Amino acid sequence: MNIRAMSFVGFHNSGKTTLITELAEYLQKQGHRVGIVKSTRSGFDLGATDTKKLAATRNPVAGISPDQTMILLPHAMRLGALLPLLDVNILLVEGGKTLTFLPRILLPRSEQDVSVLASGMAYGYWGNPLPVDLPNLSSVEALAALVLEKGFLLPSLDCGECGRENCAGLVREIVAGKAFPADCRAQPAHFRVSVNGVPLGMNTFVASIMSSSIKGMLSHLKGYTPGRIDIRVEGM
Repeated sequence: MNIRAMSFVGFHNSGKTTLITELAEYLQKQGHRVGIVKSTRSGFDLGATDTKKLAATRNPVAGISPDQTMILLPHAMRLGALLPLLDVNILLVEGGKTLTFLPRILLPRSEQDVSVLASGMAYGYWGNPLPVDLPNLSSVEALAALVLEKGFLLPSLDCGECGRENCAGLVREIVAGKAFPADCRAQPAHFRVSVNGVPLGMNTFVASIMSSSIKGMLSHLKGYTPGRIDIRVEGM
């Protein structure tokens, strides 16, 4: 599954939620499966609800209803770990100034906001025209086209396999047109693992160990011959 991902970055009350809502509705009407992730440093406001009381115990809390499912965990998770649960082909991230493994669209209120938020990872910005060297996106249609054409998500391992110091370095080169998402080496061609269609990132060392271990176990089975190996494990 090739997920198209984009983060929408701006300071408080910059219109991120409104824009993502409109964009998600537009993309959904085009037949896409859209997922939205909210990134925040201040936690989530559950209001004066029983759910808030349960979450205050610092234990995992889940909720189910005829048309919704909710999971609250008392710890952070990597964004990549959530993807197998979402079953989407487009991921829109609200916020995420510190997320350096996907490109971003800015929602600035001033020229200074652009210089603070861009970090070399912005494809453009939304809002009133500003004297900055970034494309100004003025319609949801144009924004959707950009997400579909240029959105991407790296595994966020910061493994250095691609020759850059970290994922941020590769993201900057991709946004600048000097590299491609396929330049990420955290998904070795000779050994790939996917969960619910979402590839798992791993460096060459881990891939080599897993590949050798599987081949070693299979070599003891009757009928085994060297070649391409396909293993499918259903959810348990």
